[in-house]
Amino acid sequence: MGRSNRILKNLSYVTVVVAIAKILGFVRQLIAANAFGATLHTDLISLSEGLISNVDYLLIQTFATAFVPIYLQTKSNSEDRESEYVSSTLKLILLLTLGIVALVEIAAPLIAKVLAPKYTAEISALLARYLRIVAPSIVFLVLTAFYGALLKSNEAFVHAELTNVYQSLIAILLVLLIGAWFGPDTLILAFLAAALLNACYLAICARKYWHIQAGNPFRNEDVRSMLRMIVPLLFGYAMVFINQQIDKIIVSGLGEGIVTSMNYAAVLSNFVTTFIGSVCMVFFTYVTQRIVAKQEKDAADLVKRMSVAMITLLIPVSIITVTNSQDIAMLVYGRGAFDRQAVTNTAAALAGYGLMFVPIVLRELFTRMQYGYTDTKSPAWNSTASIAVNIILSLLLSRFWGVFGVTAATSISVLVCGILNLVTTGKHNREIRFGMYRKELLLWLIGTAVCVAFTIAANRICSGWSVLGRFAFVCGIVFVPYFAAATPIWLPLTKEFFQSRKERDKL
Repeated sequence: MGRSNRILKNLSYVTVVVAIAKILGFVRQLIAANAFGATLHTDLISLSEGLISNVDYLLIQTFATAFVPIYLQTKSNSEDRESEYVSSTLKLILLLTLGIVALVEIAAPLIAKVLAPKYTAEISALLARYLRIVAPSIVFLVLTAFYGALLKSNEAFVHAELTNVYQSLIAILLVLLIGAWFGPDTLILAFLAAALLNACYLAICARKYWHIQAGNPFRNEDVRSMLRMIVPLLFGYAMVFINQQIDKIIVSGLGEGIVTSMNYAAVLSNFVTTFIGSVCMVFFTYVTQRIVAKQEKDAADLVKRMSVAMITLLIPVSIITVTNSQDIAMLVYGRGAFDRQAVTNTAAALAGYGLMFVPIVLRELFTRMQYGYTDTKSPAWNSTASIAVNIILSLLLSRFWGVFGVTAATSISVLVCGILNLVTTGKHNREIRFGMYRKELLLWLIGTAVCVAFTIAANRICSGWSVLGRFAFVCGIVFVPYFAAATPIWLPLTKEFFQSRKERDKL
């Protein structure tokens, strides 16, 4: 089986699992919104879970990103070196996460006050209580990420993606079974249960790739190399973490329930962004393999083809998300305890997030390509610059547009980061440059204009229809003219795919 065939096979598997996970995520949020609505109570749960998830994201991205390139190098050298490196990394992760849990438990009241400075002392104390309850999950979440990175490095991508499926299933079952008795606190129980079970599941799936050995992890040379990579990574992702917290601080002052509404909007947008991240993680493994093998042009070609395909597909998705965010929020959440104001707030946040879909492709692909060259400093500085833009814009735009201003600022900052990453990636690989998109750029602009025009027209034609009918009509009428306009982009990619399959079949 050829390398291209393996990529397509793994990508198809991941796509199916991510789609299932996102559908279940929709169902989970729909059931939770219907049962608990958007209240101050759900805001507190969102803030506490959000902090832990952001800490988890910070640790996962730094360790997993630094771990994979060094792991692939040790794997190509010797089995003993690979085994020692994995064991030392695992011990290091356990030490670090236990220390962070202890810190959160001790400093929970202070953290609660920083997260939501406008809350009263009583509400802040309740938030601190939730933080202390969910803090131990950090250990399990980071272990899940470690075992997932280990599996992905060995081209076993599906198991790690299945954890999102299990997380949604656990939440759905608990809300249906005990939600009436425990109320919104059921979401906390589901969060903790999913973290523990997923860590155990991936530990079993990856059991042939790891075991604990005696020894000081800091004496392992590969671990020291990883730590040298982690320092700038940690700085960059710490800035992302701070940025996310600042956004929530701003939103927490906009009114009750808006934090929850923004969280629900993020879940909807994550249907797209998680897919992008999963695809980029698959390609990170293969691009890094090419970089290690000194196949510079092949690495650049792979990233170019993938970015063109993803951007072409995401342009109409982004436009429909922005223009029809109210319909999407109403269809998914507009029932039960989730009232019309909550729908409006969710739609406003979703419209801002919808602007992010295309820029995030550039940010993720070129960030990871730089990591393949073991360059973590450039992405860190690029991320810092974009975060500064986001903080300034969030403070300014939230005054005029509320939660939409905050999420739109996030999307603009992602675009800034993506452009900077493309520029700095070109320092490592001369094939990467703005000019490589010159043929596609005009067609993207034409396709965007066509898509916007048809979307506006379709919404006016069916303004009196039901929400579901209008949204289905808009989606049905927009994609055909858009892809007709983008034919010169997707047709060569399709021909290349089938040509490669014919060549493999002959072999």
